[in-house]
Amino acid sequence: MKRIIQFLLCFLASILTVQSQETAQVVSKTFHSPDFPFDREIFIYTPPYYNERNQSEYDVVYVFDAQWRAEFALTYGILEVCQNMDVDADIFPFIVVGITSPTTPEYQRSNDFLPVPTNATYQSNLYGNYENFKKFLREDVFTYINSHYRTSGHTLAIGHSLGASFVLNALASEDTFDDYIALSPNFIEDNFKLADNFINYDFNNGKPHFLFLTMSNESEETGWPAEWRQGWDLVKSKMESAHIPESVRIFFKEYPHLTHMTCFVECLMDALPLYSMYRLNTTFNNDKLYPVHITLDAPYAEGDVYITGNQESIINWNPMGLKMNKNEDNTYSIDLNLRLPAEFKFTQGSWESQIIPANACIGNLRIYSPEKTTKHYVAN
Repeated sequence: MKRIIQFLLCFLASILTVQSQETAQVVSKTFHSPDFPFDREIFIYTPPYYNERNQSEYDVVYVFDAQWRAEFALTYGILEVCQNMDVDADIFPFIVVGITSPTTPEYQRSNDFLPVPTNATYQSNLYGNYENFKKFLREDVFTYINSHYRTSGHTLAIGHSLGASFVLNALASEDTFDDYIALSPNFIEDNFKLADNFINYDFNNGKPHFLFLTMSNESEETGWPAEWRQGWDLVKSKMESAHIPESVRIFFKEYPHLTHMTCFVECLMDALPLYSMYRLNTTFNNDKLYPVHITLDAPYAEGDVYITGNQESIINWNPMGLKMNKNEDNTYSIDLNLRLPAEFKFTQGSWESQIIPANACIGNLRIYSPEKTTKHYVAN
């Protein structure tokens, strides 16, 4: 409890920071889809200095059940608190998108999250729009976010209860996201079909994944169906005995002192810092090389400027690095062929003489996408 109170105090400070800085924003966007008889609102959080740091791309975290706002706000609050703990540390920046679902007598949120059961004999407002909801995400939400914001192309999905079931189903069926946090997922729907799909997913397909799954005190003793715990135990035991490649990180964690409805804060406080560290430990997508053009405006630099980074062609973090070309207008430039994602920094021969760009996030500079390989940095 003390830990949660300490976090909530920090979270309040982060909310005040968001409200007092024009560069940190929460905006809403309403979508109309022909597959749904209603308009749907989403919320989009961009962190402080997003506009100024225009040479950085951002991972996108998709949070479901944002109609209640708390889970969406807690997610960006925890991420911001984590990144503000050490102002000089390397950070991995995030945009957070909250996806709402209706909760009306005519249309329940479960209708978004659950497919039609295998042997269904009638229609219901409790299930059935799972495929349409995924289509809406792919064709409307993802397209909008990627075209209006500077995104890295990497995504994390966060769901709770049936929202957790949805994100795990999205992994097992289509790899809709890259990484997954599933809090108290319901595995029992459709005779444990989700459990079977998850267990049979091919984690040896070469795709790296981070998965953090939790269960609270859901059991017969606390009024839950026995099958709820059985589904969890089945998935957990099967996955713990399976051969999982090193590129896939799966965490199963139980919180018997928490209830189904009170688990979100503590579980996210454990999951998101762990995930942030996971994203900082970059692995290359493949061995392919991409042409990269990098320019640095450094009018106050005296002498040579070097670039160094996370691969042999940029000297593997040796601060003496690779010398950049000096141009007549006090800019420095270089053309390289790099593996992606590429990480690098600028120096004048030592870490003490490091040059920090004002228009990029603190820490390592990064290039993720083959479509975004021209960078123009401006030194502080």
